Amino acid sequence: MAADFNFSALPFSPVVVSNRGPFEVAPDGPVRRGSGGLVTAVSTLVERTRAPWIACARTEAERTLARMPFAVLGDGHRTARVHYVDSDPGTYRKYCSVVANLALWPIQHRLPDLLPDRESLRDAWARGYCVLNGLIGRRTAEVARHLPGTPVVLIQDYHLYLAARHIRGLAPSAVLQQFIHIPWPRPEDWSALPRELLRDLLHGLLANDVIGFQTAEDVDNFIACCAAEHVPIDGGRRQVRREGRVVRLRDYPISVDGMALEEMAQSAEVQRELRDLSKTRPEKVILRVDRVDPAKNAIAGFRAFEQLLRTHPEWMRRVQFWAFLQPSRQDVAAYRAYADSLAATVADINARFGQADWSPIRLEVWENLPRALAAYQLFDVLLVNSKYDGMNLVAKEGMLLNRRAGALVLSKTVGAHKELGRWALTVAADDIDGTAAALNDALSLPRPERERRGRAIKAVIREHDLDRWIDTQLRDLWELVPEARLQSVG
Repeated sequence: MAADFNFSALPFSPVVVSNRGPFEVAPDGPVRRGSGGLVTAVSTLVERTRAPWIACARTEAERTLARMPFAVLGDGHRTARVHYVDSDPGTYRKYCSVVANLALWPIQHRLPDLLPDRESLRDAWARGYCVLNGLIGRRTAEVARHLPGTPVVLIQDYHLYLAARHIRGLAPSAVLQQFIHIPWPRPEDWSALPRELLRDLLHGLLANDVIGFQTAEDVDNFIACCAAEHVPIDGGRRQVRREGRVVRLRDYPISVDGMALEEMAQSAEVQRELRDLSKTRPEKVILRVDRVDPAKNAIAGFRAFEQLLRTHPEWMRRVQFWAFLQPSRQDVAAYRAYADSLAATVADINARFGQADWSPIRLEVWENLPRALAAYQLFDVLLVNSKYDGMNLVAKEGMLLNRRAGALVLSKTVGAHKELGRWALTVAADDIDGTAAALNDALSLPRPERERRGRAIKAVIREHDLDRWIDTQLRDLWELVPEARLQSVG
């Protein structure tokens, strides 16, 4: 779907704010595009609008750049004007590693067992999360004040739930929107967070004019949280009232840039990986591409594959499970323990079922995007069985690039299920037997049926693409900007 806006002539000035910047900056090495769906999606928005980008300085190289008014960075394909915000490493660790990664992420993915003790959490909130959100808010307001016209500030994700409050106080004419890339759970799930922190978090978010979520269910859960905290709501119109303002709540399912993804899949680097993987490709391939994160539920997926081999031994030697995983948060003990458990699970299954010339599971843990893009083209079954996910772009990327009429096995607690579930084989994330049965069904589907489902999924992804995600948000913000309203009338 082509975007409707002339992005180079917007009647307002967008500003993007996130924890990470668009590029990985090494001290003496090349600048590389950052990984992850957030950076990919927001980089496209910045490219379309030429918006400045405010981000935390996370490395020594970025802290050096933070001493400059801004840095113009690029990787040969895209460029961005980045304003880095510096802090000392200890403060950043409390903000990111403790509050964001060990409290907010687990709560919002319904993994409360990962949370630190409440005393440590309160300390990290006060001395880390609040401090960084204040620094980011002040820098954003400073940048916004020097832009022509009304600044429209686009805040990204769960690291910055308090930033809008600071920006509104310092740049009151700005229009503020925050998009939350991860799920928003029910009020009872938030009980793991100290009550005063939750109240602070909600009031910070409600300083925005628009809050965007991945799904309508997330919107409903947020409204329920507001109701539990006695915030005046209008659920039918999907808005709440805060300090005399209306805060609009919207769902904007994120997607992929299909054309860019397909072009990348044809690159020489991806084609080399494709040839390499094709040399050892078995008759059937089950694929997962993920980060090593408990929320992604890889171990349950491996155990389901083990159950498949037990109950359907006819697949022995004919199918191999390819798992191409990216290391994640290895500075956190719980994540290191999960990575060790994952590797031990794979070793156990391979020892039990493997043969001299065949291993049931092929596990690779390293960051290699070209290899993942090549593997997408080769699978017969794509398994996405996350416990709870905001969207999960792997489901969309994999199905769009696949060239073998591959089937999708998708857990119903993944945001992508709202759009693609009609044509996927649906599983419950923790149902090992049910997932094993779904894998068998997916491997056994006749090709015409797989092709029918695949065509339908690709059509949805192409229609609901990244341009539409950007376009829909800007269209809603357009209504809040005085210059845009006047232009529309004129």
